[in-house]
Amino acid sequence: MHTTQGSSAAITIDPTEITNIYKTLLAIMTDLESNALPAIEKIKDTNFYKAGKAMEAIEAYPDANEKFMELQDHYARISTLVIHTLEKMVETDEAIAAKIIEALEV
Repeated sequence: MHTTQGSSAAITIDPTEITNIYKTLLAIMTDLESNALPAIEKIKDTNFYKAGKAMEAIEAYPDANEKFMELQDHYARISTLVIHTLEKMVETDEAIAAKIIEALEV
């Protein structure tokens, strides 16, 4: 467990919770890539969509597709931040361990 001191309050970070968040983000991204993205591509390839027979009904589709891609980007960015947090926690733990070993003169 890590605690960082700010000017007003301490923030406690549970490594297990951060790891679980990362695993959940990966599961969501995998699901989006393996299920939602192929379904979107399948819709784009239909005659109904290509021929424009119902363009009024589906005119929002290109915008929705763009929003979906933005959603993927956001999840990727969030997972990168979570990994960065975990890396910093490891670095901090290693630095603390090195100081303890140095103090013990081992």
